[in-house]
Amino acid sequence: MSNYQIYLYGISVVLALIPALIWLVVLLRDSKHRGLQLLIFFMSIFSVVPVFLLQYFLNLFPQFDIVQFLQAHIHDQNLNYIILFISVGVVEEIVKQSIVRIVDKKYLLIQTINDSIKYSLVAALAFSFAENIFYIYAIYSQLGIEQLIIAYLFRSMFTTPAHLIFSGFFGYYYGIAKFSMNIIEEQKLEGKKHLFQRFIARVMDMSRVQAFKEVMILKGLFVAIFMHATFNFLLQLNIVVPVTIYVMLGFLYLKFLLKRRSGKLILVTDVSESSPSSIAKRDEDVVIELLGMWFQKKRFVDVLHICQRLLERDPDNKVVQLFKEKALEKLSDKSPYKKILMTIFPHKKQKSIVEMVKERPVMSAPVIDVEGKKVRGEKVGDVGSGEIRGEKVGDVGGGEVSEEKVGDVGSGEVRGEKVGDVGGGEVRGEKVGDVGGGEIRGKNGGDVGGGDGSGSGSGVEDGGVFKLDL
Repeated sequence: MSNYQIYLYGISVVLALIPALIWLVVLLRDSKHRGLQLLIFFMSIFSVVPVFLLQYFLNLFPQFDIVQFLQAHIHDQNLNYIILFISVGVVEEIVKQSIVRIVDKKYLLIQTINDSIKYSLVAALAFSFAENIFYIYAIYSQLGIEQLIIAYLFRSMFTTPAHLIFSGFFGYYYGIAKFSMNIIEEQKLEGKKHLFQRFIARVMDMSRVQAFKEVMILKGLFVAIFMHATFNFLLQLNIVVPVTIYVMLGFLYLKFLLKRRSGKLILVTDVSESSPSSIAKRDEDVVIELLGMWFQKKRFVDVLHICQRLLERDPDNKVVQLFKEKALEKLSDKSPYKKILMTIFPHKKQKSIVEMVKERPVMSAPVIDVEGKKVRGEKVGDVGSGEIRGEKVGDVGGGEVSEEKVGDVGSGEVRGEKVGDVGGGEVRGEKVGDVGGGEIRGKNGGDVGGGDGSGSGSGVEDGGVFKLDL
């Protein structure tokens, strides 16, 4: 290789890198796994090597070139182009997607359908970058700088995005295939028959889930190849306007898929971190079947209500989560029901009041948990036992509590003006909110589990029964 050729390849790399970097910044902008995406990018750069090796092999041994054999026996030029472009699309799309599958198998990268789309876009971008290097070199060395400028701008603005779109659709169907077990169960309850998958499962002697998975992968490959071949065929006819519209429509539809709520749902669950279901499986299955019936009848609001109730009992049920997200997708964004339901049923599980009190930060003299020690300060969040003195006490397990307000006291002696809830012990003050058991005498008795709540004066405790001295 001469110095001039090395120089041309260097210029080609720089020119091809400019649009690749722009698109890479866009793809990595909101990514949480940039390191792995960069790994996919660099690995996919070398995915052009098998394509070139295949072409080199067929040039050496043309008797194995099926495409050339078909073209020799078919005299229709347009049909020959279609055969050529289909064969090119098959090889390129399989090579691009294989990198994503290899990385995902090693690092468990894909957790949502959208993940599969995004990583496929990165792989396609790397492939397009490597391909552009050779195209730029060939055009510049054969046609000159003027033709290179036109070709470079077109490939940067349309051909590179087209590669991303084709692989994005393949990634979408691959994501569905990966989570086929949950998706086929949800679609079965929706009333979808999957007759073709059943036929494949019977003919190939495999499970319905495996048949569904294989069909989705083949469907994604077919869609990507069809779109790729159509794009190349339109380019061959020099029809620029339809090519532009074609790429823009593909981009808009892919953007629509990325915005779907079900595509963002995490369908991979760590078994060690999953929450056990608190509802019997038989009862849950009956309710989920009801969900499917209501979904078919388009009763999406009812579906959302039931899904939320089920997820409170079984938060990691992926089928129920899919129903919930699909029901929200079916409701219009302008629907008042959707806005209300999104407010009432947030995605995150609401915490109980006790959990929020225990997690509440304390600003002055904070004490969170004390075992048998004396604690002094203005506010106390949660105290196990001991003597507590201060202005406010949130939750006290046992011990002596003195000052103005007490929120919740398990047992012990409590002195002050107000008492919220007392399990047992001696209580003195003007007001009593809720007392588990014993004899209560004072000015106000709110709620007494057992005993007598009456008038003013003083009583005598007998055997651990409460005594109020007012």
